Amino acid sequence: MRTILAAVDGTKKGLEMVSVLGRLLKERDDVKLVLLHCVPKVATLLPEDLYMDVEGSNKYGTQEKPGQAVLKAASEKLAEAGFPESNIELRLKIDSVDPAADILEQAQSERIGTIAVGRRGRSQVETLLLGGVSAKVAQYAGEAAVWVVDVPAYDSMNVLIAMEGTPESRALSEYAADFFAPGRSLSYSFMHIIPSLPPEFWDDGHILNETEQKQRQALIEKWRVEWTGAVERSMAEGRRLLLERGVDPQKVETLVLPTREGIARDLLAEIEAHRFQVVVLGKRSFRGKKPFLLGSHASKILNNSRGAIVCLVN
Repeated sequence: MRTILAAVDGTKKGLEMVSVLGRLLKERDDVKLVLLHCVPKVATLLPEDLYMDVEGSNKYGTQEKPGQAVLKAASEKLAEAGFPESNIELRLKIDSVDPAADILEQAQSERIGTIAVGRRGRSQVETLLLGGVSAKVAQYAGEAAVWVVDVPAYDSMNVLIAMEGTPESRALSEYAADFFAPGRSLSYSFMHIIPSLPPEFWDDGHILNETEQKQRQALIEKWRVEWTGAVERSMAEGRRLLLERGVDPQKVETLVLPTREGIARDLLAEIEAHRFQVVVLGKRSFRGKKPFLLGSHASKILNNSRGAIVCLVN
């Protein structure tokens, strides 16, 4: 049984996030969803948080009563989306001062390897910034994978597996195969954006003569062939893993594309153009337990993608 810890709240966006997860995973009887609601101390709440969206809750009740109401509403949303009620478990954290820390602690204590959080945002212009609950969880989750769910979400049932380096590509393929491949309604796209030429192929300060130009071009072509070949082999391995789990071969495509504006910008354009519902990508700086950098591809995708579930995999 694969387990996902989903952090929920009583907001409309929070409940819609739960519905998105339910629709995505409703075919999976081997997935358990553990719903966690962290009830913050009243002193830490903003005025708009004192009134919860869940019907029947109010600011004058005990913390436990509205907290249980949130969990009940989230559980009902999952069931309405078709997710099996028998695979839902509920957790409540009272007097939470740092919800992100409590989410991470809960995942660690139960040895849960995947955490799902919503990108709530208090205004229409707010994006996912360092310091928010979602950003903290994404940064400091260590070995755990993190799903950041944006709502309203695309309902395309299309999964993008964004592949970079070869070792990371296998980890992404294995994760996608384990968590998504049994879903019969899903389609998959392995995608790689070929990076710009490495520094050794740049202009070295003088005008090349005809012979040097031919030599340089031959080296560049050799690099492209070797790079593309390694990527295609990784994609073939990922495709094999999906097919072994019963995915229809016609629902798996592989795409190797040249860089146009930059890897992150190109991926964002593809996500929007094809309305990918799930985006699986690696967060290389998980190594050494370091948070990912603001300039990383993962950070740019998190900050700027809309309508997708971004799955950060170690």
